[in-house]
Amino acid sequence: MATTTVSDYVIWAKHIHDDPELVERVRSMWAGQTIRLEVDGVRGTWRKMDDGADGRPTPGLRPVGAAQEVWRYLFKHRRGEVVVLKVIEDAPGGMAEDPAVAQGGALLFAPLGRTAEEREAALAALLDGARQGYSSDGRAMTRDEMHAR
Repeated sequence: MATTTVSDYVIWAKHIHDDPELVERVRSMWAGQTIRLEVDGVRGTWRKMDDGADGRPTPGLRPVGAAQEVWRYLFKHRRGEVVVLKVIEDAPGGMAEDPAVAQGGALLFAPLGRTAEEREAALAALLDGARQGYSSDGRAMTRDEMHAR
């Protein structure tokens, strides 16, 4: 049974104690992958944080949906207290208790393109927009004019 101290808006892998397997599982997850946790007796879905701007993985879990409300309450009212974490395994038959979460941890957001080829293809598609019929009419506007302020 793992524990963590309520000290931030997310659960950092380095703050998970008494369960090295859970720490390793969090560190090995992909950005956007989900895990079902029971935090202080309340079950919810948590999402692995996106990778940093430099491409390094961020070793933290962000609450999703109802878990977000529970964690915000804990952060506001019980900051500094230790809470118990338990991993909720998938139900028999391969279906998670939450139908929105697939077995093995669904990806809520598609991973961003990180290879040089993927970045070059995205830039080429953006620059090709003018040939596809997308263009500006050439008028220059201030932000106030654009929003009719």
